[in-house]
Amino acid sequence: MAKYVVTYTPDGKVKKELTYKNEVFSYTMVPDRFGKTADNKGFDIQVSEKYTNEPDEVIEALEEISFADENEIEEYLSTLSNNE
Repeated sequence: MAKYVVTYTPDGKVKKELTYKNEVFSYTMVPDRFGKTADNKGFDIQVSEKYTNEPDEVIEALEEISFADENEIEEYLSTLSNNE
């Protein structure tokens, strides 16, 4: 089952973790002079590099999940879980 966790820290970092196919993919948004910058590639790129033949709906869910509202997150997690 896919899982998405967002952790906020007092120093302004936002860590995003996605569990998909029993693998944990993550990146942290780190404050800098431009606002915040990711310390790693997005979920869509990380997963695509690990699993090269993911369906389009999975890649779309991975691209959008970090910017989605609660209802959309649940929909994307359902898509991911159905494709595990």
